[in-house]
Amino acid sequence: MAPKTTFICPYCFEKHKLSEVQFRCTNRRCKDFDDVEMTRYENGNLKMPKQGKKTFTVPSKNAFTVPQSAKCPECNNTTYKHVCPSCHNELPESTLSGTDMIISVVGSRATGKSHFVGVVIKELIERISVKFGGSMEGFADSYSRWEAGFYNHLYVDGRKLDLTKSSLQNVDNGAYRPLIFKLKLKHKGFFKETIDSFTFVFFDTAGEDLNDEDTMSTVNKYICKSAGIIFLLDPMQIPAVVNQLDDSVVERAAAIKWNQAAKADDIMTRVSRLIRNDKRMSENSMIDIPVAAVFSKFDAIESIVPADCTVHNTSPHCDEKCFDMSDWHNVNSEIQALLKEWNATAFISQLETNYSKYSYFAVSALGLNNNPTSDGRIERPRPHRIEDPLLWILKENGVIKGR
Repeated sequence: MAPKTTFICPYCFEKHKLSEVQFRCTNRRCKDFDDVEMTRYENGNLKMPKQGKKTFTVPSKNAFTVPQSAKCPECNNTTYKHVCPSCHNELPESTLSGTDMIISVVGSRATGKSHFVGVVIKELIERISVKFGGSMEGFADSYSRWEAGFYNHLYVDGRKLDLTKSSLQNVDNGAYRPLIFKLKLKHKGFFKETIDSFTFVFFDTAGEDLNDEDTMSTVNKYICKSAGIIFLLDPMQIPAVVNQLDDSVVERAAAIKWNQAAKADDIMTRVSRLIRNDKRMSENSMIDIPVAAVFSKFDAIESIVPADCTVHNTSPHCDEKCFDMSDWHNVNSEIQALLKEWNATAFISQLETNYSKYSYFAVSALGLNNNPTSDGRIERPRPHRIEDPLLWILKENGVIKGR
């Protein structure tokens, strides 16, 4: 692997040279300055900019490394805090020396994006990373924000999550700030065992932020920098599915009526155009970002999926410590066939004519027989196959092996 000379900020998603990394003073007694970059990032009032400690650059010895520390030019205090030159957010060490893994979770309104993000992070921390011989930890305040915004609601209070607010709302919303976690995996080399580090960036996108291209180009820039896209499809927004289910099942599983949500194929069209514009690609070029097309809420449709389908079985990948290609092939074929049977061919066409790497999955974040009650109560989540699309993206990026 070639030495790293650039990085992508996991907050503002701007690309910079390593030599452009800035430091921020951490001495509380040092004077405060107007932090225009942070104020702009948080959609704040530039006439009354946020206050922050001094940020500055120092010369680097070469293009491949960043100094571990620097002395503040104001107070001469030594600081170890690296920040992005564009937004002044603190940068994880794994962003500067490891591999960026921006995971975009997209889909129309009420497809279950927040539940997916909240549950898959817990599974990554407690089960998935451990099974693959690694560890997962939050960066800065990401763990506490995940715990307060996701874990406590789902696992402590036993309540479903509210719909995500748009990132265009005020800064108190917090929707502009991604959840950043560091994954460390052991790697066996020829002579010794080393540790590979990856920066995972999860952005819980509001469905309405995907409804027009101008909004997407403003708040969804991260999609273009993604290592993989997880596109959630709500089966409750497919008429052919709803017509086969009892009204009580639909009422509990659907946050909004199917005709009130943006069409998945329309969102896919806008996502593809956003990426092409950012990368200056022609319409005839295939996008090489892996896309996992995922049926969310599998628990609600389990009864109408043929009983002999592999997707009913427990995911085998973690126990086998690799990506099971046989299992993947079966599930991919099954879900693609169901999409065609349920007249979702427009979405399939958009996916297969725009992307060179794609696959189909079905998951349940809350678990089988765990649809929310009328007042939003749920049992403790017991997810079904929630790791599958993420592990496929890791396999496509060479992080884990498939066999």
